[in-house]
Amino acid sequence: MKFFKNIWRVVRLCGMVFTVLLAVAYVVSAYGGMVDPAESSKYALLCLGYPILFWLSWLVLVVWAVLRQWKIAAITVVSFLATASPMLTYFPLNVGSPEVSPQEQTFRLLTFNVMNFVDFDGEVHEPNRTAQYILDMDADVVCLQEGSQFVKLTDIKVIQNDLPALLERYPYYSQGVDDMVLLSKFPFDPADDSIVEGGKKVVSYDVHLHGKTIRLYNCHLHSIGLTSDDKEIYKQITDINKLDNLGAVETMKEVRSSLFSKLSKAFVARSKQARQLRDFIDKSGAENVIVCGDFNDTPGSYSYRTVRGDDLHDAYLDCAFGPTITFHDDRFYFKIDHVLYRGAMKAVDIERGKINSSDHYPLLATFALNN
Repeated sequence: MKFFKNIWRVVRLCGMVFTVLLAVAYVVSAYGGMVDPAESSKYALLCLGYPILFWLSWLVLVVWAVLRQWKIAAITVVSFLATASPMLTYFPLNVGSPEVSPQEQTFRLLTFNVMNFVDFDGEVHEPNRTAQYILDMDADVVCLQEGSQFVKLTDIKVIQNDLPALLERYPYYSQGVDDMVLLSKFPFDPADDSIVEGGKKVVSYDVHLHGKTIRLYNCHLHSIGLTSDDKEIYKQITDINKLDNLGAVETMKEVRSSLFSKLSKAFVARSKQARQLRDFIDKSGAENVIVCGDFNDTPGSYSYRTVRGDDLHDAYLDCAFGPTITFHDDRFYFKIDHVLYRGAMKAVDIERGKINSSDHYPLLATFALNN
């Protein structure tokens, strides 16, 4: 009996140490986006891993609760209380939809990285699944990233049969540059020439709808920057069987050299673009602003925090319940597409589309204009 008590003491002590370390890592990951990646990318990497640490912390809490080890469980509870704001950014708790008065007019905005309209399953569909989804959603304004097949009207093989229906539905459109596309039922004017470092990854417009002008920023910030070989390594380390075959030590060396360093460079590049985008927003002086698109970064990240600032709302935080992902390729399951806004409007609904024709899922947000 004494032997088993001693074993339990050792297990309990090891478990407590693990819980403390996990709590520290979890808190740092929750606030890691407050540190500029140019100063230290380690915090950005931890921030990227926040969802994993979040669910692992909940698992640990449940285990200690089942074992009735309340003092140790309290360590995790304290870490949750200390990160209440970042937690709600990842896991909003909205129940029901905001009310819309009869005097308020609504409009819907769709943002979608369409992967050049090439279907994710590798097949050619007729009609094109992505184009058909856009038509089915019938949003008033559509912001596309990686829309090169639409931009290159002389080379529209993928959607050549779907293009007439899209242009009929959206008489106002911009072919943009750098594969950025705007489709609109309402007229718009090009706004500031929003060139960020690394190319024209932000395109802005003044959209005139229901008697108001909205400054719209369509964004596609710096990508995660991994090659197909890097992604294959990531797949291998997330596959237990392959990890055993490769050997953990050798695999981690590969990860350190070819994965983490590239992620760090991408964090730094995005941080610069995010600051420039924030400058565009501040200098525009526009009252009504929507910033949407593929940020290539998660909620709570430095890029997200920088663009959002203190004045922009997050449509997902205002309307959704629970976490979601908008990217699903190569086992990178993250929410990296966002819809931010300010001004005489409010988000009353947002949904993540289930269409899997791209490596991204779309976001469809509904806004009510305040008169």
